[in-house]
Amino acid sequence: MQDAGVLGWLLVLLCGGTGLYCAARFCLRRSAPRADRAADGTEAVMGLGMAAMAAGLTAPTGLWVAVYGSAALLSLGAVLLVSGHRLHHGYHVLGHAAMVYMAVAMSGGAVGSGDIGSGDMAGMAGMTGMAGAPPRGLPVLTGTLLVAFLAVSLVAGLRLTAPATGHRSRSLFTAPALPDACRVVMGLSMATMLVLL
Repeated sequence: MQDAGVLGWLLVLLCGGTGLYCAARFCLRRSAPRADRAADGTEAVMGLGMAAMAAGLTAPTGLWVAVYGSAALLSLGAVLLVSGHRLHHGYHVLGHAAMVYMAVAMSGGAVGSGDIGSGDMAGMAGMTGMAGAPPRGLPVLTGTLLVAFLAVSLVAGLRLTAPATGHRSRSLFTAPALPDACRVVMGLSMATMLVLL
């Protein structure tokens, strides 16, 4: 991430901080409902992975695809089998699928050009001083994902403006509004990464 500049480091800090917060919620709220803990865990995986991508950490593309493809399948299973939080799990399916898409596109694999097996994650194209490089990925799919994540951020942000219900949390890790704040950060960060793809 030598040429990433302020935007790249901001994405690393925002995504990494959000991922660590969600990981802490997952670990510290053992008595929370199973669906809530699953949401915290999957958001931690997504946030930390986004921070790693933004930082330009190298890993075989197949590893990124395996991790986020598996996470997408688990979230899809939750959408189909769990009675509550279906929309939330649907958002996770979309997020993990977008991570797979970005990993393949950044490797120059099947979505872009070249061979999927040959590329390691070398950092986001827009973050490594590659202005003028050809766009990666499929513009229509990138645009659709971009709009979807902006919509997720808008909806989560609107929920933050709803009147308080009188429930006050004594802990930062059980505050009811913070998961929506995390979704705003994650959605905007994902949209930014898609723009820079």
